[in-house]
Amino acid sequence: MLSAPVPSDEQERLRALEWLGVLDSAPEREFDALVATAAMVCGVPISLVSLIDHDRQWFKANVGLPGKGRSRADVGAND
Repeated sequence: MLSAPVPSDEQERLRALEWLGVLDSAPEREFDALVATAAMVCGVPISLVSLIDHDRQWFKANVGLPGKGRSRADVGAND
């Protein structure tokens, strides 16, 4: 199974995610509306806003996928 490459600025990116404090935050109506609109406009069954931390992809908002995220090892594997 192929996985996405790790960016060269990985540590800086992870620090920025921690500083923003958005991971595991509560759902927000604006993000939910954004992904619903994107799915409708593009005519697709799946739309999401996601963030990738050290070991997972977390869905801030999503339409068409179950759950709140998946393992980082799975990102890009079936996309």
